[in-house]
Amino acid sequence: MHKTRKRTLTLYSVGTITAHQTLYVCPQCGYISQSRELAALAPARHTFGYDVMVYVGEAVFRHFSTDQEVKSHLRERGITISASEVALLAKKYMCYLASAHRESQALLKKHLVAQGGYILHLDGTCDGDSTHLFVGLDELSSLVLDAMKLPSEKSEIIIPFLKELERTYGTPVALVHDMGAGILHAVDEVFPHIPDYICHFHFLRDIGKDLFMGEHQRIQKRFRYYGIQTKLRAILKQCVPVVNAHPQELQELTTSITGSSWKVNTSLSPELLLYTLIHWAFAGKKQKDGYGFPFDRPYMVFFERLRKLKATIYKLRLHQQSSVAESVLTVLQPLWYDQQLITAEKRLHEKVNVFEQLRCAMSIAEPGGIYGLNDQGSGTIQTIEAQVTEFYQQLITHEDQYQGNEYRKMRKQIEKYWKRLFAAPIQVMQQGQTVLLYPQRTNNILEQFFRSMKHAHCRKSGYARMYKSINAMLSVTPLVKNLDQPDYLKLILNGCSSLEERFAQIDSSVVQKLLAEEAQSTQFVDPKIKKMIRNPNFPSQLIKLVLSA
Repeated sequence: MHKTRKRTLTLYSVGTITAHQTLYVCPQCGYISQSRELAALAPARHTFGYDVMVYVGEAVFRHFSTDQEVKSHLRERGITISASEVALLAKKYMCYLASAHRESQALLKKHLVAQGGYILHLDGTCDGDSTHLFVGLDELSSLVLDAMKLPSEKSEIIIPFLKELERTYGTPVALVHDMGAGILHAVDEVFPHIPDYICHFHFLRDIGKDLFMGEHQRIQKRFRYYGIQTKLRAILKQCVPVVNAHPQELQELTTSITGSSWKVNTSLSPELLLYTLIHWAFAGKKQKDGYGFPFDRPYMVFFERLRKLKATIYKLRLHQQSSVAESVLTVLQPLWYDQQLITAEKRLHEKVNVFEQLRCAMSIAEPGGIYGLNDQGSGTIQTIEAQVTEFYQQLITHEDQYQGNEYRKMRKQIEKYWKRLFAAPIQVMQQGQTVLLYPQRTNNILEQFFRSMKHAHCRKSGYARMYKSINAMLSVTPLVKNLDQPDYLKLILNGCSSLEERFAQIDSSVVQKLLAEEAQSTQFVDPKIKKMIRNPNFPSQLIKLVLSA
């Protein structure tokens, strides 16, 4: 016997316990034998057991609980823990999961080969000037293969990431990604002969932005120049007292419009009508298909509704009944004589018509679609290619009609990415049979994952911005998505019955090393330095300070 010792442990199943351990030593080689049962409960020199760590990790990363919510739940089970310890356990959980993932890469590769290979989707997310969280995901199994944090999406930084994926899992059968220059160059460098696709949604979005971003911004600037929205909101405030003083009128108007009577028993006040009409005009900026700009053009719709607002005022003769209506007409009057605004709107309508034709030809993100950013498109690739060919021929044939740098750039974009848009289906072997694979036309599988991350962040923090969260996040965090797949869980457990049992097989020093590497890659600027560099006169003050010394 070498010695005996006591160890206090906190376990999710039973709470806090005191373990009495007897250590034995070999007198010949000096090897010290410890309790395997105790080692299976918690990592060495740790207070909290594997089951507490797994609960915390599952709650934080899979159920999106806040640190305080986890702390409260554990307190109900008699476990005292601080919020900072919860955050640390969550990080350790991810490091243990990443270690299990890396130890199981040979099994994962075998699994990918059995399904016919893997279709690699590449994408990154960032917020402002935060680091980029870059992810490689297999479309067929929906598994995150690897992830890392990059300072930027430059090709020289992405190339080592792609080479590591190739070394670990073999060459992909195809790739899908957006049109980022860094990704394009890196893919051409590492996988020059592999079928390569670009996301149809990103392709359309880039074309639309190039086509009419100028007109969209001009309309927006002219609205700001005249202060249209601010002035209309001020008029809304003038109408509020009248609307509140006669609630029965609002009820009668609502019943008549939404019901089937189409009659009112009393004359409605002009202020009430103006109040609802102005709100209707503002609502035009929010009634979208969910695709974002350039698929949704909020200021163009807003301008159209302002026109209808003016026409309705004259139609109902509200300007003869209320000075407030006269104020609305006065606010809107400069718009009808602004040639910059009128010209921009006219050109925007023309370009939108061309863009809508391309959207319909590509059968994705079509006007009036109900799927929003989750739209996967419809139709076969052969049909879509034929429709886009017809659209392209129309641009060439009527070149005199589609003049301007924007249309020339559109044609060049279509020509440049033609092969990446309409590549042939891929033949692979699955269980001894030849199978045709059609890669997804979009990168939605990764985009949806990033959106779920942002929703979880908003749910936990109450803030939409993720700058600090991405910088503080471990690069291996996306691997938690794989736990939704039963096949993946079976692979990384490698015969174990639970994650707790699997984590106990991992060398804790490997996890400590991974934590240290992650901490080193996450560099924060000291708050004191941040305070100094906000000052625009910092260089001159620094010079004065140094010279005076």
